[in-house]
Amino acid sequence: MNFQNYFKNKTVLITGSGRGIGLEIAKEYLNYGAKVIALDLNIKKLLYLKKRYKNKILTEKLDLSNLDNLKNYLKKLPKNFKNINILINNAGMKSSKNLVETDINKLNNLINFNSIKVIEISRILMNFSLKKNKGRIINIGSSLSSHGAVFRAQGGGSDYSVTKSMVHIITKIMAYECAKFKINVNAIAPGIIQTPMHARPMRETEKKHLDKIPLNRIGLPKDISGTALFLGSNYSSYITGQIIHINGGMLMIG
Repeated sequence: MNFQNYFKNKTVLITGSGRGIGLEIAKEYLNYGAKVIALDLNIKKLLYLKKRYKNKILTEKLDLSNLDNLKNYLKKLPKNFKNINILINNAGMKSSKNLVETDINKLNNLINFNSIKVIEISRILMNFSLKKNKGRIINIGSSLSSHGAVFRAQGGGSDYSVTKSMVHIITKIMAYECAKFKINVNAIAPGIIQTPMHARPMRETEKKHLDKIPLNRIGLPKDISGTALFLGSNYSSYITGQIIHINGGMLMIG
């Protein structure tokens, strides 16, 4: 089956798309014909996509800590990008502190950005176009939020794991509440993926984690992007409220 232009009538908004998983998802949607709105504080790596795909992608340096920035940006979108069908909530902050020692204000900020913003951004996009289009919301969670990963110290910190656990719960509740609008809501939970956020050389990552991953390799952003395509397609029309773990089998070792 030829999927080359499968998403040619779709517009996808991706937060945190300037590197790593978000950047790879943006590339894949563009490759399959979608128009992409790519938002990030750092858009340097998105410029080559802009050069290659020209009028198929909009890139914007946008600070999502103040959502008035997003609301104002949406108002100014060109007409051919206003009909957003798919939202991918990928923006997030990394942290590696444990709960009993971390500064509570920093923890609140982390929860607000990684978790609460998922709700707020989703609500903004629902009212903007997703309700009308019976669209899709795809949240990026983390397999590190699962007990088998946290207690075996697979990576990340307790604080980060809490925020991503919240994303998983938010996904399930939103899926139930959005069903009446015919909006599917799912999450992808990556395991150990080699990205700039991970900020560790591959050899060091392998030394620390490889013995805990049955498939015996560290994941790459492209291991995530295919599932993001699937969840945005008609082939997933009867799937909602699901957390899809992509971790090389990591959670089989509890």
